[in-house]
Amino acid sequence: MNRSNKYKAKKYREGFILVLTVFTTVMLATLVIGLLNITAIDLNLVKNHMCSMQAYYIAEAGIADAIDKIQQGTSTTTPWEEYFPAAPDKYSVVVAQGPPVVITSTGLAAIANFSRTLEVEVKVSSGLPPYKVRINKWKEKVW
Repeated sequence: MNRSNKYKAKKYREGFILVLTVFTTVMLATLVIGLLNITAIDLNLVKNHMCSMQAYYIAEAGIADAIDKIQQGTSTTTPWEEYFPAAPDKYSVVVAQGPPVVITSTGLAAIANFSRTLEVEVKVSSGLPPYKVRINKWKEKVW
């Protein structure tokens, strides 16, 4: 091999290393972008689940409030809403009188505009307050 052929071979090897480096960089960048995308999707799923559960527990607080009012003998014939002091979250409660008494509570997690509705059928003892309240059915209303 003469001198010019050795120079050309070396030059081609340097070009191959450059192409290999660019290809490797592109593959790594694609992998990193894909992983970041998957991570962002997972974070959104976790946030949605957390807000959904928060709305569920807010609705559950409305059920507990209604049961407490029924036990004390307070009038529950009109629907009411309660806001939480630290957040714009709220629950709305409707109590349908009659056998059986049905309590419907909708919890709103205002941060992500999630709402969940619970419906509870209860039996209230007769006599003087404090009344005994027994839960017969507990279900979530799905729209």
